[in-house]
Amino acid sequence: AMIDERSMLETSASAWTVTELGIYQVRRPLGRMGAPYGQYLLDDIGRIQAKLYVFLNAWQLSATQRKAILTHTRGAGRIWCYVPGLHDGDRSSPEAMRELTGFRLVPVTPGKAWATPTEVGKQLGLQTAFGVDGPITPLFAAGDATPAETLATYPGGTAAVALRKIAGDWSLFVGAPGLTSELLRVAARKAGVHLFTETDCNVYANGPIVALHAAQDGPVTVDTGHRGAIRDALTGDVLGNGRRITLSLKKGDTRVLRQYR
Repeated sequence: AMIDERSMLETSASAWTVTELGIYQVRRPLGRMGAPYGQYLLDDIGRIQAKLYVFLNAWQLSATQRKAILTHTRGAGRIWCYVPGLHDGDRSSPEAMRELTGFRLVPVTPGKAWATPTEVGKQLGLQTAFGVDGPITPLFAAGDATPAETLATYPGGTAAVALRKIAGDWSLFVGAPGLTSELLRVAARKAGVHLFTETDCNVYANGPIVALHAAQDGPVTVDTGHRGAIRDALTGDVLGNGRRITLSLKKGDTRVLRQYR
């Protein structure tokens, strides 16, 4: 998850309707998507490697920055939030937005910045609508997204969320402020990210250790990605043998697993 200091400095006090959902609260779905994630500054591009990059506020970028982002994330999935590349210096740049996302982004003015999953989105696992229950400016839609690429729409039918494969890489434009864990899992699958859980659960993983913190009551199926005995790392109890086990957890429970290959 990448955040840009300069873009944050240039937001006004009234931007809280966007930043509350798209910067602060977004850590909840990121944490619960079913895979561990890291938080980095945009300046860290080139120093880290990941299968999926979430650009939370890449709103003010120079041509040099845009080139560096696209170069260093080649071969990975990219999620572009809200108004990616809107400003190049002191001017708005539709060309920069298209360069980054691969979509022709057009300004729209629906009654509310609310993204509702389409039938295509639902088939990929999206159920939850999200965004701002009111109008915000600026707001953009993917003007050239096909119906097959449109995963969610604003009121009126323009593309609020669109997914496209560009030169072998997946690009996901999310115009409405915020994200959901379901949407993140869609992007993760496309990018080849290993999901330890397919339901909301806080996951931390490093080598043979996987820690789970339940976000809700109910069973959680864990896919470790490898075959072998799975033990409770604290008690030593054998919980299963194989890449998948199911645990019965209550909200707030924490389990630490260790796999022996």
